[in-house]
Amino acid sequence: MLSEADNELLTRIGRDTPMGDMMRRYWMPICLAEEVAEPDGDPVTSTVLGERLVVFRDSFGGVGVLREGCPHRRASLAIGRNEEGGLRCIYHGWKFDRTGACIDMPSEPPGSTFLSKLRNQGYPTREAGGIIWSYLGPADKEPVFPQYDWITAPAETRALVKVGQRANYLQALEGSIDSSHSWFLHRGTVMDWEKRTSVSTDTSPRMEVEDTDYGFRYAAVRTPNSNPDTKKYVRVTLWAFPFISMIPRPEERQQPYLAALFVPVDDERTMMYSVFVGQDGSPLSTHAIREENVAVPGIDLDSEWFRLGQPMNRYLQDRAAMRAGNWTGIRGFIHQDAACSESMGAIADRTDEHLGQSDRAITRVRRRLLESVRRTMQGDDPIGVTSAIPFGSLRSGQFVIQKDESWQHVLEGSLA
Repeated sequence: MLSEADNELLTRIGRDTPMGDMMRRYWMPICLAEEVAEPDGDPVTSTVLGERLVVFRDSFGGVGVLREGCPHRRASLAIGRNEEGGLRCIYHGWKFDRTGACIDMPSEPPGSTFLSKLRNQGYPTREAGGIIWSYLGPADKEPVFPQYDWITAPAETRALVKVGQRANYLQALEGSIDSSHSWFLHRGTVMDWEKRTSVSTDTSPRMEVEDTDYGFRYAAVRTPNSNPDTKKYVRVTLWAFPFISMIPRPEERQQPYLAALFVPVDDERTMMYSVFVGQDGSPLSTHAIREENVAVPGIDLDSEWFRLGQPMNRYLQDRAAMRAGNWTGIRGFIHQDAACSESMGAIADRTDEHLGQSDRAITRVRRRLLESVRRTMQGDDPIGVTSAIPFGSLRSGQFVIQKDESWQHVLEGSLA
């Protein structure tokens, strides 16, 4: 369990909170690139770390991320006109380019110098891996952009799912690094379930956790069904600051691997970006991935991220299916995770938990986040922003090996 003070420190992410200030030191997903695909197309809104932003692609194809409120009278630029190289407020016609510079102020008299003195807050942007990213922190602290392999993979091999959870980012994140829950909550539904259980039906993994310069990695060690006296089944998960989980890559090369990002919207909501990548360069169908994992194909990217399964409809749970053998009665592993995270309340009370041996990754992620935020509070850099980290070579994995073999050695050998 955590103290009330530490739980507050970890979960409050708004502007001028210690964790919010630390989070701003990393590149943040803002929206999917497909949401602003067309030059001069419809702007979209995105709230990140409690800050309301507007995202648009200008006439030249560049993407801007600005504060949503026009700096004149705070009217929303999301209802503005996206035209001729900028976003124009419909209230008085003030216009801003993608950097935030004011480039037209037609309500002011000719010869006024007011235009040159005013700008909106604009943030640096990157378009990579099908996602629009932005850096919201101090300009002189901008870190290197992390070129993970799931970011640089060919577009045809990648499928993206974006779904909101009505819960604080930390409980959403903690579910993704909880290896023991997948043998229960996701029973029969995750893509490689049959393969996993053909290898091991051990529901009580032994956890081995190792800190790294990007966060930590851990091995969930299970007894395999075959040769249990001489072998062990290992699933290695990576967690990278501030909220990225790299789920163990399926042994079946036909199955895609997954990275999940849990972006704080505000204290009580999270936007999860799931990045699926075909192994060995195999192409993926975005429509099929979304239908299988979200269970509602063709969702409206601008309005329905928080309208799928929810408490009022019990996450579309089918009790008849449960009685017939389905473990949760909830379709789609993303909804299954959301049901559990949201049922804890918007911000879980961690002072009343009772954690066991299988929760070692949960305790470690909290410890690492607390270590990093306290470093930042003291004026030092947070963990994971150094350019020395080999982001592109980080890999998760799973394999059956000899009991006396090192999983670290086997994992690193798989990269050769």
